[in-house]
Amino acid sequence: MKFGILLLVFPFLLSKEERTFKRLNKLYDKNTEKAFLLAKKINARDKNLASPYYFQFLVYSKKSDLSKAAKDQATILGSAISTGSSFEKKAGEFLLTQTDWVTKKELLREKVVACLTKLKAEKNDSRFKKLKDKASKFFSEVPVELVELKQVEMPKKTINETKTSFTAPTHVFPSIKTESTKINFALKPTGKEQFLSINEAEEQKLIDQLNEARLSQNLQPLSIDPNLVRAARYHARDMAKENYFDHTTHNKVNGKLSKSIGAFERIALFYPQGGNTENIAAGNSTADETYNQWFNSPGHYANMFNEAATKVGIGVYHDENSEYGYYWVFCTASN
Repeated sequence: MKFGILLLVFPFLLSKEERTFKRLNKLYDKNTEKAFLLAKKINARDKNLASPYYFQFLVYSKKSDLSKAAKDQATILGSAISTGSSFEKKAGEFLLTQTDWVTKKELLREKVVACLTKLKAEKNDSRFKKLKDKASKFFSEVPVELVELKQVEMPKKTINETKTSFTAPTHVFPSIKTESTKINFALKPTGKEQFLSINEAEEQKLIDQLNEARLSQNLQPLSIDPNLVRAARYHARDMAKENYFDHTTHNKVNGKLSKSIGAFERIALFYPQGGNTENIAAGNSTADETYNQWFNSPGHYANMFNEAATKVGIGVYHDENSEYGYYWVFCTASN
């Protein structure tokens, strides 16, 4: 009898915050706009709850990807920063972990950097300053510093007294005419998976941009490796299909998505010699947007211009039912 009573009362032990998060999360999976409106309505009644701010943040962050004009994108990103800041201040450790907040915040930071760069190029000083001021208060690493130090344009070629002679890179993507079928993304990859590209032209464009920039810095251009391409395309598709954003591969255990194997362990399944860097991005539909996002992030920039790297794989995948739509993966190796 005591056991039965415990089961009956247990659902009511959930806090108001947890019940709100569960309710909004369920609705967000079905209809993001309805979840957004409900979150605003809940906020109007109770400003102490963190969950409604989180779901507003998600919607604003997603909408910023759909905006083409930098000034409009800046307004939406400003709203994402405001709601994200409110969420961060009010959320407890459980919610911050549950939402993978560190990853979500970093993704927003990179979007803000890209937008600030556009605004600066357009000389839209008022919008630039407004977004810069908001971002400076929200992020521990001030994004505008990156924009001021590194322009989006390709680095200008410098005239060196000594020119290094490099082996011409392989620019051709692997000839894949068929792709793996019946792949269960809930399980770990075998390393034998292969997929056709959804946009090989954009994949090629990003590599060409990078190789031109590497040459301007007297670095060996990267050769496209078929196995690294398979590794990149797999992870891009896996993130979209399983709806997560992380270097660590996620798999389902008892129906619940959980972390499985690390990036380099996964890459080694496709490329036994092992990789040495990986960049991921989400929400960008073009190579230019993705290149600029990575170029303006110190960690990603270091991977792109890694002196030891000689081979590269790139992959992009789009799933309209995923949280960010587009997912990009870039990985390199030295041998």
